[in-house]
Amino acid sequence: MSDDNTAFIGLDLGGTFLKFALGKADGTVLANGKLPSRAQESQQEIFKVMFAAVEQMLDKAHALNLHVVGIGVGSPGAIDFDHGRVLGNTPNLPNWTNADIRGQLQGKFNIPVWADNDANLMTLAECRYGAAKGARFVVALTLGTGIGGGIVIENQLFRGARFSGAELGHMSINFAGPVCGCGGIGCIEAYASAPAMVKNYREKLIKKQLPVPNPMNTELIFTQARQGDPLANQVIDEICFYLGAALGNIINIFNPEVIVIGGGVADAGEAFIQRIWKAVQGRAMEPALQHARIERASLGNDAGMVGAIALAADGIHANR
Repeated sequence: MSDDNTAFIGLDLGGTFLKFALGKADGTVLANGKLPSRAQESQQEIFKVMFAAVEQMLDKAHALNLHVVGIGVGSPGAIDFDHGRVLGNTPNLPNWTNADIRGQLQGKFNIPVWADNDANLMTLAECRYGAAKGARFVVALTLGTGIGGGIVIENQLFRGARFSGAELGHMSINFAGPVCGCGGIGCIEAYASAPAMVKNYREKLIKKQLPVPNPMNTELIFTQARQGDPLANQVIDEICFYLGAALGNIINIFNPEVIVIGGGVADAGEAFIQRIWKAVQGRAMEPALQHARIERASLGNDAGMVGAIALAADGIHANR
């Protein structure tokens, strides 16, 4: 069977939605969709959603006269890449502990399955087709409800000895800081995630005895900042300061060519990225800083699906 007739399915499992796509090895997306992930329900219910997504894409592939030869899955948590299984628990999917992703999907569809951490797949997608295309040494951060990370060294994803590497959101920038959700102290996630940003702004408003908007989110904070709200701008300056400290460490350790910033908070725009870069200055050693740059993620909400397709395509290619 020629590569022209083959396709791949990519699944991106999140705390709210399962996003999925049918695509080619070159990153072309032929069809996509999303379904509520039912993340708070049982493993069986989450797998039912995944089965429904795969069936939709198989129907689409059949209509296009394509043969699906691999399925890639991005999931929160540490993923045993060798066996396609979740290691331990996932806070945003409380019943997803030790989920056997490969076993369930491969058993159902008899199609080879590969699974990896969702932030790893966002990083892979941006390296192959997005903001870091062509770079061999890349670090990516996703700024959202939490802070995820991914690392590419010599074009290969770095997963660590037990598939738990690249938890960059849990780098401590203050040994006497607040307790993070992971149990650590002073993690960057406790300072620069979306909930931390909202908490910071709320506390500043309360201290000044100003009304607190409801609902409040990062989009509102960035809008207020653009309209000249000094407290909102102060929050953003502090976030950039914290991220500058973290990225300075990352540049010194990994010496990347490109740092990709993605996730909801990064959707604030290029000016936000420039403020982060300014905060990095003076926090990294000059030789490493000279050839590094920060880029906004360019694939947006598609990155996880596209990365999952790339993962499956890599798996098929490696097994030939």
